[in-house]
Parts: sequence; structure tokens; C-alpha cells
Amino acid sequence: MEKIMHSLREQDGDLVNHWYILALESEVPAGKPIKRYLYDTPYVLFRNEKGEVTALLDKCIHRGAQLSLGTVENGAVRCPYHGWKFNSDGQLIDVPSDGPSVEAQDAVKKRNWCTHKTPVVVQDGCVWIWPGDAKLATAGPSWRFPEYGNKAVVSYFMITDFDNEVTHLVQNFMDVPHTVFVHSKWFRNRSLLKVPVDIAVGNARVKVTYNQTQDTIGFTSKVLNPGNEPMIHMDEFIFPNLTRVDYKFGKKFFIINSQCSPISRYKSRVYTWIAYDVGLLSRVFKPFMQFYTRKVIQQDVEIMKNQGDNFVQFGEGDFKSTQADELHVAIDRMRVKGITNRHDAHEINFNREREFWI
Repeated sequence: MEKIMHSLREQDGDLVNHWYILALESEVPAGKPIKRYLYDTPYVLFRNEKGEVTALLDKCIHRGAQLSLGTVENGAVRCPYHGWKFNSDGQLIDVPSDGPSVEAQDAVKKRNWCTHKTPVVVQDGCVWIWPGDAKLATAGPSWRFPEYGNKAVVSYFMITDFDNEVTHLVQNFMDVPHTVFVHSKWFRNRSLLKVPVDIAVGNARVKVTYNQTQDTIGFTSKVLNPGNEPMIHMDEFIFPNLTRVDYKFGKKFFIINSQCSPISRYKSRVYTWIAYDVGLLSRVFKPFMQFYTRKVIQQDVEIMKNQGDNFVQFGEGDFKSTQADELHVAIDRMRVKGITNRHDAHEINFNREREFWI
């Protein structure tokens, strides 16, 4: 039986050198720090005097207390233990026990002590950080959430915690065969339809096009596709941790984006972006769509816990795969290569046609 010996950060190797969502921007209040985890590491998030979000290691350099349990004063975070204060660059700017004199303040500056600051970018309503080597950080995440900022489209974020790790989550989000069992009656019913599939792998992406125009997505088709237009369904994995699922019905569409943030072994937080346009009634349907998408994702939470608990028990051995699992195998290969060198994920290139039944 395989034993789990390493932390997630050790296991993922070069995968840490990417941008990951640490929080939604709306979750970071003014005047108060919050705590978030990524790759086994706690971070404190707060806003500086300009309202900009910063992320520091959630550990005071004095006696190791949690800065996230302290206070924010004039855009700087103060430790709750001895009151040491750090600005948004992680620079120590106040040591109360040194006293208020000018000489004491000069001494603080001369020490030039800092806590660890991680690169931060706020984009599309999300706070992204680079948890790996800061020297390797790019200008920002290359991924943009589709239709973000488009007021003509209804959209919203959902945050969901899963008891499983990123590889299995992104495979699940792109997996069609499971929907007739895990989401029976809610998303798709078993209909014994043969589905031809085109799989295109390249440029660190796995794109799957389902060529079955008679397919539907359960009773919600009456909301999303009342005109009974042929459904075009495409799924895409974007290395290392993003998925995009598109359903199009003529001019109408329903997009589901999921960005998986690795927290620890078999703990992940997923930021799901939903964007849709089903015509004049799009905004009227939003409460229903929020209820519906939460219900479906909760079903995935349960099956991912089912699988994750067994990985903890038995380890992750070899899996048996059929042609319906071609995309799973491609995603696994891509992420495995990326552990050694993230650039190697671009080396996998092929196009294949497959089919399976749902």
C-alpha cells in the first residue's frame, strides 16, 4: 500500500510556480486582515492605504504569532502578540517596546527587517498569488474569465471546498460519463446515446469537443434552451489547474470555469465562475441558476470525497482506463510532466477521435 510521505508543496514540484487564486477581491475587507491557505502555507491578506490588496506570510518575525489575528492600521498590519507592525511590503515599521522616540523609530528603519511578501495580482475580481519562487513570477495570470465585466451577461462566483486534489478535480469537472450517475435527474439522465468525441491536446491544454447534437443537460434545458437548438458542448483543461466547460444553444450559452487552488494533500478550494446568456429572462433565472449550480457542485463534492477518502486509505495506484478516459490520461500526463518542469507540459501534442455511451 502506497503511503503519503510528502507535503503537497513537495509533491507538486514546479507546479507551485504558477498563479493561483487565494481569495475573491470582495472577501478582503478594508481595515481588517483575513487568513487564507495555499500549498500548506497560511497567508494574511489586507489592504494598504490605497486600498490595494497585499499578501504576507501569516507569521510575525518576532515570536511567530499569526498576523491575521491582529489589526490593520493605516494600511499596515499589527501583530496581536507584541504589536510589531508591518507595511504592505512586509517591512517592519513599528516596535512598540522600543518606545516612541525618534531614535527608536530610526533604529527600526536601520534594522530593515521584513516578513515574507508574495507576488499579488488582482484580476477579474480575484486575488491571485504566486506561491513559488518570486523571481520566476510572470506579470500576471494569462487566464481571463470569459465575459467578466460584460454587463449584458449574467455571472457570479461560487467558492467550494473539496476533499481531493487538483488532478482529480479537473478530471471530474470535464468528465461526462459520471454525470448520468452522480447528477442523475439534476444534470443528465442515462439515455444510451453514442457520443463521438474529438480530443485535441497541445499548448498545455486538453480540449474536448462532443459531437452529439441530441444530447441535453437535464431539465435545465427548458431554461437554457427553450428553443431546442442543437447543443454544442466543449470542455477544456488549461494547465495547471483550470477548466472551462461551454454549452452553446444557437446564440445562447452557459459557461462554467473552475480554478482549483491546492490547499494541502486532498484539500482544495475551487473558485467557479458561471456566466450565461439565455435571452431576456437571464436575470430572472439567476436565483434558480445559483441554486441549481450549487446543488450540482455539491454532488461533485460528495463523490470527490468518496474518491479522496480512498486515496488516503489505499494510495493512488495505477488506474484502468477505457477510451472514455482519454482526456483523464492526457491531463494526468500533463500535470506529471509539469511537476518536474512546468514547461514540459507543452510537449504533449496529439489529436484523437473517440466515442463512448451515456
